[in-house]
Amino acid sequence: MRRLAITAVMIALLTAPVYAQQKGPPTARTDQEKKQDAETYKAYQDTLKRMDVTGPAAPTDPWQDVRPAPATTATSKHQ
Repeated sequence: MRRLAITAVMIALLTAPVYAQQKGPPTARTDQEKKQDAETYKAYQDTLKRMDVTGPAAPTDPWQDVRPAPATTATSKHQ
């Protein structure tokens, strides 16, 4: 019986931090906050439209200065 009581107390103590981390229900946004969010979203969309995106970026190799040039004889050996 004593062992059961100790186990119950330990479980209760281990779960207490979980309840402390829970936040309350989300608060409703005010009209001013909603308007600000809409303005921010519109500015973001306008910025995306102004960007010149012609397709995927060209692949680049950031290590190209570090790696030695590929040997032409090595490729001919594999064929």
